[in-house]
Amino acid sequence: MSIPQEKMGRRLVWHDEFDGPGIDFDKWGFDRTMSAADREYDNSEKYCRVEDGMAHLQVWRSDKEGCNYALSEGFNTGDTMVFKYGYLEMRARIPFRHGAWPSFWMTANTPFRKASWMSEIDIYEVFSNDRSVVSNLHKWGGGQHVMLPGGEGSLNRAYTFEDYENLNNEFHVYGFEWDAREMSFYVDGYKYTTYPIALDNGGDFAPDVHTGVDGFHDFHRVIINNEIFSPGSSWKPDPWVLTDEDEMPIDYYIDWIRLYQKDGEEIRLKDEIAAAREAQK
Repeated sequence: MSIPQEKMGRRLVWHDEFDGPGIDFDKWGFDRTMSAADREYDNSEKYCRVEDGMAHLQVWRSDKEGCNYALSEGFNTGDTMVFKYGYLEMRARIPFRHGAWPSFWMTANTPFRKASWMSEIDIYEVFSNDRSVVSNLHKWGGGQHVMLPGGEGSLNRAYTFEDYENLNNEFHVYGFEWDAREMSFYVDGYKYTTYPIALDNGGDFAPDVHTGVDGFHDFHRVIINNEIFSPGSSWKPDPWVLTDEDEMPIDYYIDWIRLYQKDGEEIRLKDEIAAAREAQK
């Protein structure tokens, strides 16, 4: 099947079809974004690989003394690609199951960040369930963290699949559209929520903690994790925690990921990122 060169009024500027012999390190790196005392992180092929035309992240029980689980740190583009505005989408088969915490998200901790606080955009997370994904926005900085509050019409709400009996074995397309005025989130082409981020329209949240929405106009890196709720996790609502009865492995498959942009939307690649980091020394 040919790769669409245009979508959402934009043209293809970056992508990975995962059809090579292994992970393309010109596009991806590893970076631990979470940790827990009872699990080990291992980026070997057992836990993170490319095979059969897709990326495959797995969680297994660990044989290491003192560790219950072993998993990869996950993919990120912090050293290879960051972008500001566009339409990003990914076709994936997500582990919708107890104890799983797979995600597709972005942060602005790049050398191009201008805001005093760091923004986080969760395109989706699955919180140990068999039918829903959740999107959200966060602000981090100065030892403080706030997230977009829930409620009717807010972003912090789930998209729930109507037919979910076999969802753990199905591929779906998850999209994120971002411009200077708003962010919109999609599942299989359906836009299920939008959040305003224009600097002049009052789209702020928690202004008493981190003022403004300027962080959501910074360049962001892309992150893909196959995380879990283990007993040693710092945040682990009791009903979500893995038990000895949960089957292993936990599988997360990514068929492809694509970024489309139009004039005025920006991307920075490996050499530009390296030069910016060097200039900051």
